[in-house]
Amino acid sequence: MRKYIKQIISIFLLFTPLWVHGQETARPKVWGIARMTYLVSDFKVAREYYGDFLGFDEAFSYNSPMGRVLSFKINDRQFLEFIEDKEAQTKTRLVAVWFETDEPEQMRRYLDKCKIPVPESTLDDGAGNGYFLVHDPSGVPVAFMNYSEKGLHVKSKGKCLSDRRISERIHHAGLYSNKVMDNDPFYAGALGFITMWRYPEDIAQKPDMMYLQIPDCIENIEHYPSSDPNFSHPCFLVTDMQQTVYTLKSRLKGQTLSKPKIGRGNRWLLNLSNADKTKVEFTEPYTVR
Repeated sequence: MRKYIKQIISIFLLFTPLWVHGQETARPKVWGIARMTYLVSDFKVAREYYGDFLGFDEAFSYNSPMGRVLSFKINDRQFLEFIEDKEAQTKTRLVAVWFETDEPEQMRRYLDKCKIPVPESTLDDGAGNGYFLVHDPSGVPVAFMNYSEKGLHVKSKGKCLSDRRISERIHHAGLYSNKVMDNDPFYAGALGFITMWRYPEDIAQKPDMMYLQIPDCIENIEHYPSSDPNFSHPCFLVTDMQQTVYTLKSRLKGQTLSKPKIGRGNRWLLNLSNADKTKVEFTEPYTVR
């Protein structure tokens, strides 16, 4: 009996390193869109547009490897953040779209295994959270991060949630793409994002637009071909577009309010931009009835 037990233990020890390695390089969960960070020509632009006009609270600021960051809170897990750059209007303004994962280091190793160029290690974002940054095939900066219990974002839980917020959630992130394709190697291949809607819907035709669901939640990214790298934008969820338009109308102080329209997905959309021409979008959660 002891002989058999020793044999079982030996077999277990032999294969345990392979099993552990497999676990370490599996894709960790991706829980949604955590942050979108942009260059802004002046922090005053951010405060007047995202604070006064859109109604989001300025939660905190911190020094990061990318520069001083001003953080506006959408909800306890989603933030819009800004780095001041006087030349922002002449640059690609998206600094990073951030996806939340429990294990950024495991994600880094996993993407490395998928032959995606990754940095040598994870970093501290300056607010107390671990992260690393890569670029998608169109050059869009994509960061993977966790929310540390000791970080500024988690410490702000329950705070800075103004009743003036024009929206309480980022519905999707529209990301610049110079080519829209089915089963792309980065989002669909390595990350396992799922096609939830494409236009045209006929898969025999090349797609002009794609919505890809983040696999472990209901949030998604939008790919729409554009010649402008500054297409990248947050799209906010609103339940009543008419009320959204009316609320924003009442707050106009030099801002421009464009007309809402029905998009290809048959939902009401509203597209606006700040003084730097950085885009924001609003959508209802249901199709036009």
